[in-house]
Amino acid sequence: MKRIVPVLLVIFMIFSGCTAEKTSDKLKITTTIFPQYDFLRTITENVDVELNMLISPGMEVHGFETTLEDIALISDSDLFVCVGGEDDEWVKDLPESETKILTLSSMVKLTEDDHPWTSPKNAITITQGLCDSLCNIDPDNAQTYKNNTEKYISQLKKLDEGFEACVKSGKTNTVVFAERFPFRYLAKDYNLKYFSAFEGCSTETEAGLRAVNNLVENIRREKLPVVFTIEFSEDTVADRICKETGATKLRMHSCHNVTQEEFDKGETYLSLMTKNLENLKIALG
Repeated sequence: MKRIVPVLLVIFMIFSGCTAEKTSDKLKITTTIFPQYDFLRTITENVDVELNMLISPGMEVHGFETTLEDIALISDSDLFVCVGGEDDEWVKDLPESETKILTLSSMVKLTEDDHPWTSPKNAITITQGLCDSLCNIDPDNAQTYKNNTEKYISQLKKLDEGFEACVKSGKTNTVVFAERFPFRYLAKDYNLKYFSAFEGCSTETEAGLRAVNNLVENIRREKLPVVFTIEFSEDTVADRICKETGATKLRMHSCHNVTQEEFDKGETYLSLMTKNLENLKIALG
């Protein structure tokens, strides 16, 4: 995500008087991306809140430009939740308002990259942190938030146990990604070894010949049955690797964002991560 365009910020501050007043009595929550949006819609179930997500389904997260409408929405919110870290440096430039700003990095230390939710262990911590903040902001509905969170965390713990058991019982603990690798927290927490065309969530989109050859060699040496791609991938490199090695192409969803179709179908963090777990079982044998 990119910084706020300075000219737009100046215009906004002039017309808003540098501060913003809330336009509704309903609790208003805004998030940047899908993971925290999904956690919050589960936590706030049966409570009349307005929940918004800045980055629409299907939109590329990297390269996102903040608009005047985004700034106004954030300033009109009671709670704004973003990841924190390098990608959200622009938040420091937001105009002064009564909005409480909460970052995932304040709940989970960002040591690997800016995708902490890819590990269910972190998802549990984040969910509890979101619940605690909501209870402080809206004490009248605190018990509902707590009940929803308790139920949801029990599901996340089952997911966590599933990943633990999968890696423990696998014939290998090595996975190959034909592109970017936004799963470093997942790899660290569950002792997965990985090879990828690009480190982390690189903005590069085309792997070089050397990178592709290295992945092919690793698949052959380790006798790995699967090569992974991620959401919004064109799969060109994966298809080439599969052709050369006979490996099967499978998807691993980082949950960074979803397509409009996935959103309309009601896909959630839990449903996507459960699919990831099933594909990981195949990959590890």
